[in-house]
Order: sequence, then C-alpha cells, then structure tokens
Amino acid sequence: MLRRAHIAVAFAVGMVAICVPILASIYFAWYQSLNAQKSLGLTYAHDIMRRAEKTANQFAYGKARLVQSKFPPCSPQEVDLFRQIALSSSYIQAAGRVSGETLICSSLGAASTVPLGKPNLVSARGVQEYFNVKLFPQQWTPVDVFVSDGFAIVVDPELPLDIPTEGPDVKIALFASSAPKSGPIASLGGRFDPNWFQGGAPGSESSFLDRGYLVSRVHSANWDLSAATAIPEHYIFERVRHFALIFAPIGLLCGILLGAVADYIALHRSSFPTMVRRAVRNKEFYVEYQPIVELGSRRIVGAEALVRWKTPLATIPPDHFIPLAEERGLMHLITRQVLASVASDLPRILALDPAFEVAINMSSSDLKSGRTLEYLDRLLDAAGAQPRNIGIEATERAFLYDRETTELIGALRLMGFRVAIDDFGTGYSSLACLQSLSLDTLKIDKAFVDTIDTDGVTSQVIHHIIEMAHSLGLELVAEGVQTEPQAQFLYHRGVRYAQGWLFGKPLPIAGLLDQIERRSSVSAFTSV
Repeated sequence: MLRRAHIAVAFAVGMVAICVPILASIYFAWYQSLNAQKSLGLTYAHDIMRRAEKTANQFAYGKARLVQSKFPPCSPQEVDLFRQIALSSSYIQAAGRVSGETLICSSLGAASTVPLGKPNLVSARGVQEYFNVKLFPQQWTPVDVFVSDGFAIVVDPELPLDIPTEGPDVKIALFASSAPKSGPIASLGGRFDPNWFQGGAPGSESSFLDRGYLVSRVHSANWDLSAATAIPEHYIFERVRHFALIFAPIGLLCGILLGAVADYIALHRSSFPTMVRRAVRNKEFYVEYQPIVELGSRRIVGAEALVRWKTPLATIPPDHFIPLAEERGLMHLITRQVLASVASDLPRILALDPAFEVAINMSSSDLKSGRTLEYLDRLLDAAGAQPRNIGIEATERAFLYDRETTELIGALRLMGFRVAIDDFGTGYSSLACLQSLSLDTLKIDKAFVDTIDTDGVTSQVIHHIIEMAHSLGLELVAEGVQTEPQAQFLYHRGVRYAQGWLFGKPLPIAGLLDQIERRSSVSAFTSV
C-alpha cells in the first residue's frame, strides 16, 4: 500500500513536472503574443498619426500663406496660390475657398461652384469637416473637405490610412479627439465600435481588449486628431497555438528549457526602450550600403549607410523601429552602433577608393548633441579616414531651427564634413530649411523621381527642385532611381549623382566592395 502511495506521489510529481512547464509556456506564450500585437497595433496607430499630423501641418501652412497673400477672393492670383499649395503638399490634393456652405473656387479649376451643405463635424478648433464629398458628377472616389476661416483643402481619406497590415481584417481609423461620438474621419477594414473612440489625453496612447479585438489608440499632442487600430483576437491565439505546439511534444524537457523560455518571454515583454538597449548591447543593429553613382560615368563614388535590425526571431523593418526610436529619444544609441560599423568597414573601402564617401543618417537629437563631433572624431581615428570620406544626412524634420542644430552643422562643415538634406520635398517647410541652414547637398526624394515622364500633378515639381538647388549652389543626389529613362532625364538636367535599384540594392560590406571593383573597371563602357 505504501509503495502504491509512493508510486502515486511520484506519478503526481512527474505529471506536475511535465504539465507545469507546459502550462507556464502556454501562459507566457499568450502574454508574449498579446504584447507583440499591442506593439504592432501601436506601431500602426503611430504611423497613421504621423501622416494625419503632416496633413494638418500642411493645412496650417497653406492657410498661413493664404492669409499673408491678401489676394482678392477667387482672383486669378488666389487660384494660382491654391495650385501652389496643393502641388507643394504631399497629402493635400486640392485647395480652395468656401463661402457659406459652398466651395466657390479651387485649384482644380472647376467652372462651377460645389455645394457642401452642413458639415459632418466641427472640431474643437473650429475646423468644419465634410466627409464623402463628390466635387464632380463623374468622380468615382469621394473625398474629405476641411474648412477653416474660408480656406478649404481636399484630402483623399484613404491616404493617411494607406499602411501595410498583417491581414485584411485589421481595422484602422482616424477620428477627431474632441468628437469621438461623431464617428471616424476615415476608416478601413470595417465598422468601428463607437466605444473604441472614447477617452484619451493629448499625446497619450493605450491598448485594450474588447469584443474580440485588441484596440490600440494614439492621441495627437498638437492636433484634434486620434488614430485607432483594431486587431482581431484570433491573431493572438494563432501565435499562442503555434508556441504551445512547439513545447507540448517535449514536455519531459520543459524543466530544462524553462529558463530559456523565460528569457525569451522576458525579451518580448520588455518595453521598446529596453528592447533597443538590449539590441545595442547584443549588436543586433547592422549596416547595409546602398551605392551612390556618378551619373556621367556610372562609377560608384559613395554609399548611404542604412541601419538594419535583426533579432533572434525576425528582421524588423526600418520604417517600424526608426520613427519609434526617434520619438522615444533612442536614436543616439543606434547612431553610435552605425558609426562603429562604418568605422570597421571603411578601411577596406578606402583601400579601393581613397575619395569614397559614406553618408550617415543623423536624427534631430544627433544634430543637437555636442557628443556627435566626439563620435565622428573616433570614427575617423579608427578608420584612418578624412572628414571628406563621411557625409552627414538628415531629413527635413531633423533640421530643427534652433541654435544647437545650427552651430553643430556649422562645426561639421568647418571640419570638412559634407551635410545633406535627405528626402527633400516631402516636408512643408523645405524652402525655409534651405534658407536658414548652410548645406552642401540636396537629395531629391524618390516620390518626385517616380513622377518623371508621367502625367501626375506633381510631375513638374522635380524641375523646380533642380533649378532651386542649382541657384543655391547645392550638389544634387536623386534617390530611388529605378529606370534608365529616369537616369537620363536627371543627368541631362545637371543632376550629378543618384542612387536606386537601377544601380544597386542595399548591400553588405562584401557586396559593396565587389561592386566598387566591378564598376570601376567598366565605368567608361557604361557611361551615359
């Protein structure tokens, strides 16, 4: 009897030893999957919010230009200004003037007025919002119209929501924070529960489970805007089921693997700042180089260093982690690892071409930090390079108009580093940036290169960008060149350098070295 009791106890202990790790792994799998989906949902919402805030900023800038112009309403001068506002904005499709409840003139050049009726929503800032408007009888897709003090903009409601999601049943929406009961300004993926729009302080974010969905919300700190996403719960359960199936057959080994599982779960339960710091410590960030060629000879004269993030489980796209790192003030950690990688690779590059230039992207925090000069000095010492071998690039939003940024850029150029403005033309303050900062190079954004030889409304903008850069004495680099006609167009208009898939995709250092050798040997044969 006693032996039977011992056997029973041993069996029970054995079952506990087998089942507890399995149940624990299932629980941790659920928790990890939930947090992963929360992070993904907030990433979607932040992406939508960035687009919506950019549209709002362009709206405010256009209104300021209209007020400053003091042109007579609907005069030829004002209509021409409307066209300029629309062409220089990446999200505004048209601009015009409203009187009463009627659009009386616009950049679209319509001969007749367009009745708008009563607005669907008036925001806390007094902006009148009209949804699903058709400006012409033959118009297929309705638009949204936003009006403030008689100035109106026309926006494609799906444009801010045009982001990739992991499935078609993920719901995304944009709504006015001050009027959540009025429903979404724009939405995709199906109907949103009105309760999902309630609450939230400016600048806050939140996630919660409700009625079969994981809902994530982000509220703008500066505008009456909020973004929401709703991911079906079955995405969470799919990850849990997959995780559990891995551990169930090896129940006898779960006790041994429990430590590894706990470490794995802890990694993915960490906050984003913790994940970035751990990735820096584990050197998960690495660099690929996209060649920059001289259009006249097709010789590779430089490369842009592009940061990548590969975790033990997956590769995270740059457009997911870079914006978040900038928002959380973590880009300086990533920049330091990029500089270290470039310092390690540069000697082999310079052995092939001593005049080669590697362009390194800097964030707004990098351009405000005095330690940036110290890190660049270390790079030059470690690589045996000169300042002319390093180019500094930053997007328009990174060039903050303050004393620290201006002084640092001046110091960089004084030391011999070349400074470039990246993705030029995608911001609404581009000209002001060029006038207020002393720069060397202007990089034409891919969006404008794509319009070459097309009938798009922005196809003429690239001509103006090239002329403006030449008048300011700036070197030009075209981004995103994919076809030979694009390269020919740019070359014959005085654009000296370009990068894009026509010349090479981002490469590891070994691939770049191979391309430099190959291009240098055939440059004369492949010249434009």
